[in-house]
Order: sequence, then C-alpha cells, then structure tokens
Amino acid sequence: MKTKLIKSLPLLVLILLVLGCGKYGGSYTNLSDYTGYGNGARKFGVTVWTNSENTINVFVNGQQIGIISQKYDQAPECGSAGCVYYDTEDGGIKITIRGESVDGKIKWEEKSLRLNRDCRKVEFIKNSDGTPDILVN
Repeated sequence: MKTKLIKSLPLLVLILLVLGCGKYGGSYTNLSDYTGYGNGARKFGVTVWTNSENTINVFVNGQQIGIISQKYDQAPECGSAGCVYYDTEDGGIKITIRGESVDGKIKWEEKSLRLNRDCRKVEFIKNSDGTPDILVN
C-alpha cells in the first residue's frame, strides 16, 4: 500500500499544480488594472513650480516643455495653473530637469529624478544667498 502511494504521489502533485494554476493572477488578456511601470493605464509625472517672482522656462531632457508663470507660497496641486506639468506612461524612467528665467539672467542647474509616482513635485527656488536651486520631493 505504501509503495503504491509513493509511486502515485508525483502524479497527484502534478494534478494539484495544474488545477491550482488557474487560481492566481486573474485574466492575463486584460491588463488594464495593472499598476506597474510602463503601462498605458497610468501616467507618471512631475509638476514644476516656484515661489519666486521670476517667469521660468522649464526644460526636460534638454527640450523646453513650458513656462512657469505663477508664484505659489506652498506646493500647489498637480497640474495647477501657472505651473509646468510633464507626464509619461513610462514610469520609472529617469529624466533631467533644469530652468532658466525668461530674461536669461538666472539659471537652475540640471537635476536628475525618477518618475515613479503619479505626480512628483519639483520647486525652483532661490536660496537665502540668492543662488538658484531645485528641490525634488
């Protein structure tokens, strides 16, 4: 009896494995609710804003994407008026961001960040000594 049970055990394990496979992960043909990086159902972005009086050209990966035209005393909502919003479906990618006042007198040095949330916030500031800096949340 024990020998028959041992011989049939691999077959029993295989049957249980095959039957159990259909119970994990749901439908593989519809991935619309998948929230991982790089799918078409979700955007990953950044809102760029400032607390200074300057009108600022914003550059992502070397290309101008917009102009910050409004000052905020605290972090605004994503995509607020006067801010610059950049998004992509390729979450997890690394971008570089920099700024330059419209008159060309102030330049914010390039800073790298990863788009790994629905909306990151980046603030262009001037430090107490007047030097421009970029703060990334």
